[in-house]
Formats: sequence, C-alpha cells, structure tokens
Amino acid sequence: MKTMTALALILASSSAAYAANLNNESFIQQVGSDNFAQVTQNKGNNNQATVSVGKFNQVVSKQVGGIAGQTNNSGNIQIGSDNLAQITQKNGNNNQATFQVGHANGVTTTQVSNLATGQNNSGNIQVGDFNSAKTTQTNSAPNAQDTSYTGQNNSFTAQFGSSTAKVTQTGGQNNQGTLQVGTGNFATTNQSDSTITTLSANPAAGGSVVAGSNSSFTGQFGDENHVKTTQKTADASGGEFGPFATGSGNTSAALQFGDGNQATIKQNGTGKIAGFVGESGTFNASSTVQGGYENTANVTQGGNTSGNFGATPAIQAANDTNASFVGQYGAKNQADVTQKNGANTQATFQVGYDNTATTTQNTRPLGTGNAANNALTSQVGFKNSATVAQSVAVPLALGANNSFTSQIGGSNVVNASQTTGAQAMAGNNTQVAYQVGYGNSAIVTQATGANVANSSFTAQFGSNNRAVVTQK
Repeated sequence: MKTMTALALILASSSAAYAANLNNESFIQQVGSDNFAQVTQNKGNNNQATVSVGKFNQVVSKQVGGIAGQTNNSGNIQIGSDNLAQITQKNGNNNQATFQVGHANGVTTTQVSNLATGQNNSGNIQVGDFNSAKTTQTNSAPNAQDTSYTGQNNSFTAQFGSSTAKVTQTGGQNNQGTLQVGTGNFATTNQSDSTITTLSANPAAGGSVVAGSNSSFTGQFGDENHVKTTQKTADASGGEFGPFATGSGNTSAALQFGDGNQATIKQNGTGKIAGFVGESGTFNASSTVQGGYENTANVTQGGNTSGNFGATPAIQAANDTNASFVGQYGAKNQADVTQKNGANTQATFQVGYDNTATTTQNTRPLGTGNAANNALTSQVGFKNSATVAQSVAVPLALGANNSFTSQIGGSNVVNASQTTGAQAMAGNNTQVAYQVGYGNSAIVTQATGANVANSSFTAQFGSNNRAVVTQK
C-alpha cells in the first residue's frame, strides 16, 4: 500500500510545480532478485516511478525535458518474471503508464513532442505470457506556420495472453485502442495526421464526426487473428498563391472472434491539388466484424472531392464520405471493398463457408455532387460470389447507382456493373438480384445516358438457373 501511494504521489506531480526550477523526480523500488532499472533524466521537469516485484525485471527510462511548463511523466509496475519496459520521452508533454503482470511481457514506448501545446498519451496493460507492445508517438504541427497547434496522440493497449501490438502515431489528432485476448493475435496500427481541420468541426456545427482526426479500435478475441490498420490525412497546398485543400478524418473499428481471421483497413483522407483546383480529402468510415476462422476482409477507402451539394449539412457530409460495413460469420469468407471519392455506402454480410464479395464504388474526382453509390450484399450458404462495380460521372451528374444482392444456398454467382454516361444529368441504375437454391448465376450490366434510368430485378428459386440482363 505504501509503495502504491508513493507511486501515485509522484505521477500526480504537475508540471507547474517544477516549472520554476526544472526539477527531476525519480522513484524506484525493486523486490526480488536480478532486477534492473536505469533512469536518465536531463534538463528537468521529468517525473518517473518504477516498481518491480519478482525476478529478471528490467526498466530503462530516458527522459529529456527542459522547457518550463512541459513535463514528461512515466510510471511502470512489473510483477512476475522476465518483464521488460523501455521508455523514451523527449521535449515534455508526454505521459506514459505501463502495468505488466505475468511472464516475459515487453513494452517499448517512444514519445517525442515538438509542440508547446501538443501532447502524447500512452497506456499499456499486459497480463499473461509473451505479450509485446510497441508504441511510437511523435507530436508535430501540420505545417511550419501553425505553431499553436494543439493536437494530441492517444494510445491504449491491453493484452491478455500471448499477443503483439504495434502502434505508430505521427502528427496530432490520432486516437487508437487495442484489446487482445488469446494467443498469437497481432495488431498493427499506423496513423499519420497533418491537417489543420480540428475536432471542432462537429455535426452540431455542420461538420463531420471524424473531422480531421484518425480514430481506430481493434478488438481480438481468439488465437492468431491479424488486423492491420493504416490511416492517413494531410493538407495539400499549391504554394503561396496557389489553392489549398484540407485533409479529412478517418475512423475504423475491427472486431475479431475466433481463429485465423485477417482484416486489412487502408484509409486516406489526404487533400490534393489538381492544376488550379484544390480537392479536399474524403471522410472515411469502416467497420469490420469477423466471427469464425480464416475469414478475410480488405477495405480501401480514399479519393478526393472538389465540392458537395445538399439541402442539409448531413447530406453534404454524406456526399463527402465513404462508409463501409463488413460482417463475416463462418469460415474462409472473403470480402474486398474499394471506395473512392465519397458518396459511397456499402454493407456486406456473409454467413457460411468460402463466400466471396467484391464491391468497387467510384465517383469522379471533380466533385461528388448528389451522386451516390449504394451496395448491399448478403450471402448465406456455400461458395457464393458477388461482384458489384458502380461508377457515376461527376460533375454534371445527379445519378445514383443502387444494388442489392442476396444469395441463399450454394455456388451462387452475381456480377452487377452499373455506369452512368459522362453527361448523365439524372441517370439512375437500380439492380436487385435474389437467388435461393444451388448453382444460380446472374449477370447484370447497365449503362445510362442523360435522363435515362435502368432498373433490373432478378429472382431465381431452384437450381442451375442463369439470367443475363444488359441495358444501355
């Protein structure tokens, strides 16, 4: 109790208390044998506490401060054997806490703050055997002129079992949470944010939920599940007298229940300069839920838009947003989703074995207008395959492609491709395919000109059915 009280008192010390004389504070208590703790603190305003109970525990903490009002805080508790924690903090405004219980746990945390008002926050909890967590945070301004930037990097990792988590955050406005329960789970999160768009751009003010931030959550329950999340957003500038395009935020959630599931999420909300036009990045939102074993989900979201239209801020935000949901329950299901340039919504549900769904949605980069691609795919059974490709020509387009595919049975195949013409002002493609049975196949191709709408409905009940529809 006395040890925990001393630890709490040291970590609670504020930077203001040491701003005048730049003090360094360190507390170390080790109980057991062969414990090793090495602490290096330079220039003051560094607070560090270490408690090790057991044997072969090791803590290496390096803190470099020196700026009044900016403090490095580090706290480490290790109980067990063969635990290792190595923490490096530089320039202040860094906070780190590590709690390890079990055998052969390892934590490596590196934090660098380059902002007077920025902050890096990291927390790690490891309970079990052979856990490893590596967190790297670098806080920096989006550009050389924005010296008052207040972005934060926040990371929390909790591991119960033998799992590995690797987190890299660069810039500001990066938020990450990882929860791993089981053995052999692997989670990699890379976040890069260098945009001036802040969280103040919220829905109440007519903005978006994710604004210019990167947000990621990974939950793994089982064994040998893999999740790799990459999020990037940045502003683009055409020079002193050129156009400027803001980056937009990314949000991702991945849940895995079972063994051997894989999810790869790539989101890019970076702005772009196209000639004399600035094209903002798209808001990207992805949710992936996998239950079973050896399911695979690949989600890629990005692109740009030069403007949006809509009667309400919500509609305008939707025209700038790529939204995807993938739910897989069973074994060896695969879903590939690609969304580009905003105004894309997609949902895939797969239950059974060896189902494959590939969805590609694309609007042209010169503005989303009121164009919207919507796709819903639901597969229940054995070896179903659905491929949907939708494209709307923008600008000058007010068209919307809508596709619904539902397959129940085995060996069903649906291929649907919908495209509006380059000058389509109100071209609507609508396609619905519903198949129940065995060996059904439906191929639908629709292409519109100006003011032309194609509609197709296909329903097949039985076995060995085939339908081919082509509309231009």
